[in-house]
Amino acid sequence: MMMMMKTAAAVTISSSEVYHISPIHLRDSGIEEDIPGCTGTIHDRENAYEGTKRAHLTREQKEAKYDTLKESIRHEGFKEEFPIIIILRRNNKHDQIFQGNHRLNIAIELEIPTVPVRFIIE
Repeated sequence: MMMMMKTAAAVTISSSEVYHISPIHLRDSGIEEDIPGCTGTIHDRENAYEGTKRAHLTREQKEAKYDTLKESIRHEGFKEEFPIIIILRRNNKHDQIFQGNHRLNIAIELEIPTVPVRFIIE
């Protein structure tokens, strides 16, 4: 089942399905979001939350937030209700992770075999 969401700029179609995909496969596909002001696209502890709405946090606060998320995933698993969201952009073919860059890196660090993923089409 697909859901349509209308925005002022475009119509976005969201899949109601959650798929389970290898985090290594996601990384290898090159869909991680660029980090403003940083080289590379891997969202790890060293550059956690750079260029996001949490950019105002201190380095220690960002690292603590990342560590808390990692411990939560380590002890509770990767929650199905918080899948990685990937935007499939049909116009410019630049598919990208919309939500979940840090969770993806943590899944790789913890060697989690698959993670829940939901796709939206823009």
